[in-house]
Amino acid sequence: MEAAEGKAAAYKEVIEFEDANNFEQNGQNYIDSSMFHGYSGSGYVYLVSGWSEVSFNIPQNGDYKITVVTNADSYKENWWYLDETQSGALLTSGNQWEPYTVTSYLSAGWHKFGVSAEWGYTALDYCVIESASGGSIVPEGRSMYVKDGRLYDADGDDFIMRGVNVAHAWYTDKTWTSINAIADRGANCVRVVLADGSQWGKTSRQEVENIIAWCEERGLICILEVHDHTGFDEASRLQNAVNYWIALRDLVNAHKDYVIVNIANEWLGTWGMSSHWASTYESAIKTLRNEGIQNVLMIDTSGYGQETSTCIDNCQRVLNADPMKNTMFSFHLYSVAGKDAQTVRNGIDAMLSKGVAFCIGEFGNWQNGTDVDEYTIMQYCTEKGIGYAAWSWKGNSGIDTPLDMAADWKGSSLSDWGNYVFYAGQIGICATSALAYP
Repeated sequence: MEAAEGKAAAYKEVIEFEDANNFEQNGQNYIDSSMFHGYSGSGYVYLVSGWSEVSFNIPQNGDYKITVVTNADSYKENWWYLDETQSGALLTSGNQWEPYTVTSYLSAGWHKFGVSAEWGYTALDYCVIESASGGSIVPEGRSMYVKDGRLYDADGDDFIMRGVNVAHAWYTDKTWTSINAIADRGANCVRVVLADGSQWGKTSRQEVENIIAWCEERGLICILEVHDHTGFDEASRLQNAVNYWIALRDLVNAHKDYVIVNIANEWLGTWGMSSHWASTYESAIKTLRNEGIQNVLMIDTSGYGQETSTCIDNCQRVLNADPMKNTMFSFHLYSVAGKDAQTVRNGIDAMLSKGVAFCIGEFGNWQNGTDVDEYTIMQYCTEKGIGYAAWSWKGNSGIDTPLDMAADWKGSSLSDWGNYVFYAGQIGICATSALAYP
């Protein structure tokens, strides 16, 4: 009987590096059996510089643990890599055979796992590839999580976002006031603009810590997003955002019950590049998980968040790159994806049919002089139990100024747009919002 997708049937393979006999032929690397004792098999590959790798054939899509066993005469730092898509630090303490394990989703077929020398002078004994227990990884401690196409809070209750976007990166002194005003109006979450320094001044660790604390004080789920890479197509730009999150790993992990990591706002502006979107996000997710980030991850679709077909066609593939299966997706509904009722409903229905968790991370009532069907967005999200977060509290300029929801940062009065989002009958925030932890 075949196992379900994402839950691999029992599988285990042990590969000796010396038997694989696959390493860079540079005159420095060799197979040895005299320097270290207690190895498995007939010896080991002694890697001085360059690389050494093993290849294996996975019988079925699923989650797999890959363990490499190394030794050295003293502490060494090198790199492991899996195929061409992910890598990480491989630390060897020295004077003992030491295992290191990485868990990853792998498609059926051939793969390679290897070690690339940084310091070198490290013995590579063997590699074990085996099915991961249960097919996924569960976050440690209290955490929001994704299951069966829904988002849940740390108490295990279904959480439906009803929130507002906050422009922290551009108005850093207004964030505390904005968060409190939004909470006073009845929202259950905020989506907060951060910057990694690529385009705007970098949001510091202390700022992020403060934002999380302010949200928790008011019971708001905190969706954090890096805005610098809006519309950019280069994979290197997304990697900049990934690096920013890695630097904040311990902070966001400590607040998994409140913090959702929206990796990058509207990365990949060009339409018709769905494969690039999928493969680049696959790599980003694997890197974040390999580096230990356990929060729910959120991914915006391409085309400035409006090319819904990219996400519809590739969301399951991207989700399967997450060994924790703890990823959700986001549409931004404006003058293209939110232009009329049929377009809005078609996009939402298509995502529901995929069985993945998703939300409307941004929407407005118009864009660039073109109307948006905000009624259907809010009505259909309410009918289908889909979360939404309106753009934005305040701070828009130029042609986007009408998207300000508040007349001032304290929210003493709201614009027509703000009043609609909060008080539109049985579809507005006030009528449909429920806190995660009342």
